[in-house]
Amino acid sequence: MMDLVAKKYTRAILDSFSTQEIEQVITLLSMLSKTFEDKAVRDFIHSPFIEKGKKEELLLSVFGKCEVKFENLIKLLVRSDRISAIPSIIKTLEKNILADKKQYVAALRIKEELDSTTLQNIAKSLSSRLNVSLDVRQEKAAIDGIRLSVEDLGVEISFSKERFFTDLTNHILKAI
Repeated sequence: MMDLVAKKYTRAILDSFSTQEIEQVITLLSMLSKTFEDKAVRDFIHSPFIEKGKKEELLLSVFGKCEVKFENLIKLLVRSDRISAIPSIIKTLEKNILADKKQYVAALRIKEELDSTTLQNIAKSLSSRLNVSLDVRQEKAAIDGIRLSVEDLGVEISFSKERFFTDLTNHILKAI
């Protein structure tokens, strides 16, 4: 649900702000998101007993002087009770900016850790095939094989020992 809300606000931000302004918006929203880590601030913002004007003042005081468009964005988020959507908005904005630059993050799931040169070779090889810039991030997983996925492009490459042996067995049985 929150992702749908974030996508609507992201679309509005992309339509209203320039590319440079969007990078500033991401920075400012990230600062704001960090202030929510304080329990007192979080309780104040989510309290139904506190006027929205006071909430706006508190959130805008974090930035001091900021652009009118950004100030209006914060006011809109407060008045429509969408403050909790800020982390999702940040994430979708970052994905859109990286997609515009043709930069993507690939997740490599493998049982054992690979060295950095191997990761760079994988990134370089896959980047050239997909005509994009890839950053490969490794995640340990309890799988007996390897799986590389670029979620934003809808690409997944995997190799499994179990599937290999199953396919090999089927091939041998068909040959007999």
